[in-house]
Amino acid sequence: GNGTCDATTMHDYHYPLYTAMFSLVLILGLPLNGISIWFLLRRLRQPTAPLVYMVNLALSDLLFLLSLPLRIYYFAQASWNLYNIFCAIAGTLFSVNIYSSTSLITLISLDCYLAIVYPLRSQWLRIPMAAKMACGMVWLLILAISIPIRLLLTPSKGKCNITYCFENHTMQTWKYAFTLLIVTTFVYYLLPFALIVFCTGAVVKKLASYKSERCPIDKRKVILLFISNLLVYSLCFLPFCIVLILCSLQRAGMGSAILETLSPMLVTLCLSSANSCLDPIIYYFAMDTISRIKGYFNYILTQLKRSKAWDHNSTMAMSTEETVPAIEEE
Repeated sequence: GNGTCDATTMHDYHYPLYTAMFSLVLILGLPLNGISIWFLLRRLRQPTAPLVYMVNLALSDLLFLLSLPLRIYYFAQASWNLYNIFCAIAGTLFSVNIYSSTSLITLISLDCYLAIVYPLRSQWLRIPMAAKMACGMVWLLILAISIPIRLLLTPSKGKCNITYCFENHTMQTWKYAFTLLIVTTFVYYLLPFALIVFCTGAVVKKLASYKSERCPIDKRKVILLFISNLLVYSLCFLPFCIVLILCSLQRAGMGSAILETLSPMLVTLCLSSANSCLDPIIYYFAMDTISRIKGYFNYILTQLKRSKAWDHNSTMAMSTEETVPAIEEE
């Protein structure tokens, strides 16, 4: 073509790759999450806090997956030919999925940490009602942050009558977005990651304090849950967060043109979208860990009862020992 009106000049390989990647995520993610939701809802008849978090996480992934056909259509057509509201919905659901995923994965890690490190003191925090309230707070915060995100997602006209969605924002829009990005980076990326790392370290330390033959819980399975949480987080969310900040700086005129090719954004966007396919791994380890933690909790209660019985018997024995010499002295 003449170059000026070639819709894919700037994105000669990006658009086909986005189309292929989102199609793959949709093909893999829909059945995986469908099976996960069916399995989790069956277990929800006897709800636990981690189950509540996992159901919310699976529903968030499902919402994102259902929005993917809109993205696939856009990148396949190389122009937005649908109603503007659908552009806003698809873009907002992507952000909602990332923020809810980071929040809920963190809550699963926190619940497991409390169950192992503070099994008795944290009982009231780990009841299903507390988990539902925590999820309610998560969704309210995400709803609040979605309103300004929605305002940024307006399709824009480009050259040759091409309509862009999810991209081609003005410098002013990027400057506004950068301020929002700083807040969301701390709340939904850095803080959750720090909490997951802390929980992982604390749980490993606690489990290491048990002698292997006396450990009431399978250390390997619990540690695998935390490792899977960290892997999903480190692979899917942190790279995207870093690249998005650098890209925003560049587009707002505050950084170098290091990301001009958009290749880092392409790679990290693919990774962040893949989280909906990786979350079922978390469900697998979490479900196995829940049953083991129940056994661990029962073990702690048994030990506590034995300890109280021992203290009671010891006190009785000591009081007897104290009275015997007194009788003998008489």
